[in-house]
Amino acid sequence: MHEGKLKNILGYIGVGLRELFWVVVAGAVIFGGITGFKYLGENREIVEAEPAPRPITLVETIELKTFNAPLPIRGEGFIQPFRIASLAGQVGGQVIKLHPAITERGVFKQGAILVRLDDSAERASLTQTVANIEGTQARLDLNAILLKRTESLRASGTTSQAALDQVRSQKAELAASLNSLQAAKKSAEVSLNRKIVKAPFDGAVLSKSVEIGTVVTGGQSIAEIFTQDRMEINVPVREVDAALIPGLFAGAAPTATVTVEFAGKTFLWNAHVSRVAPNLDVRTRTLAVTVELDDVAAAGAQGGETLASGAPPAMINSFAKVVIQGIRPDGTYPIPSTALHGGTHLWLFDPSNTKGSVLKIIKAELIHVDGETSYVKIKTLPTKSRLITTALSTAQEGMRLQDVRDKLVNTPTALEQAVDE
Repeated sequence: MHEGKLKNILGYIGVGLRELFWVVVAGAVIFGGITGFKYLGENREIVEAEPAPRPITLVETIELKTFNAPLPIRGEGFIQPFRIASLAGQVGGQVIKLHPAITERGVFKQGAILVRLDDSAERASLTQTVANIEGTQARLDLNAILLKRTESLRASGTTSQAALDQVRSQKAELAASLNSLQAAKKSAEVSLNRKIVKAPFDGAVLSKSVEIGTVVTGGQSIAEIFTQDRMEINVPVREVDAALIPGLFAGAAPTATVTVEFAGKTFLWNAHVSRVAPNLDVRTRTLAVTVELDDVAAAGAQGGETLASGAPPAMINSFAKVVIQGIRPDGTYPIPSTALHGGTHLWLFDPSNTKGSVLKIIKAELIHVDGETSYVKIKTLPTKSRLITTALSTAQEGMRLQDVRDKLVNTPTALEQAVDE
């Protein structure tokens, strides 16, 4: 029993010694850490802060040049005649004659007889009516002589009043018959004139539908005709672009140019704005501007090279590109559209700064967008500054820059270095 108690006492003493050992170890570690921290703090190397040099960003630039020409207002469309009509007669009949312009698809003048229908019945009717008029006129002339004689006899008392009244009645009947025949003559002439179809304007034949001998009905199409010397293009123009065309709504006929691709060659016509639609398109919200060619036959090939066939005419349904001359704004510069940031600012390369070339941000007013080119107005342009075309992730006013072309000029090539060595 005494031995068991002794073992328990020895166990308690062993546990206490182990706990004391670990407490001493922990204290030693803490003391060593504090002593080491003090030592490192007393013997540390002091590093003074120095401003880090900011890197110089390489950029590409272009020169800014004033735009001194009319703004190009571009559009597209298809060439169409000023007038195109279906040629037809008012009455039916058999076609007995066609104008050479119809058979050969040529040109004609206004008033030319293009189609003649069989008019034998109308001519016979007109001849009969004319003959009846002449007969009635002869009887009326004879009645006038008889009336004069009867009036003389009645004045002398040798004839009765009834005889005089009868002669006067015959005169009235003959006069009424003559008037009726004259009206019939006019009707016959109208019927005869309806057997011919005249050209309503100067033009050319686009297609024909009948041949000589064909029997047509009234209103049936005989041929399609168009104004060959007057061709035009309907061009949709945005509101913002229409506002830049001088005199567009005042009938000033702004000038334009029309180009058409044919057989791999580009042909050019001078043109002008002839009219403007009074309404906006419901879907596109654009304005239909009609551009008319000044001289259809005066096509010029760009570059001076022509085809063996000669310059083509302004053919119907040819796809045309139109450039209308806009206003001439002052202080306007053409720039790449990607160089206008936020629609209001430009990044400029300013070499005149005392600290070297830096970035300068200025405001610009967008005037017109022409595809990849934008036209902006700048109130004050810094001297010797150039437009930055490089995309910068962070653009800050005053950041140091270097132009790529300046670096290429100032950096010696490997051959130059070898020569110097």
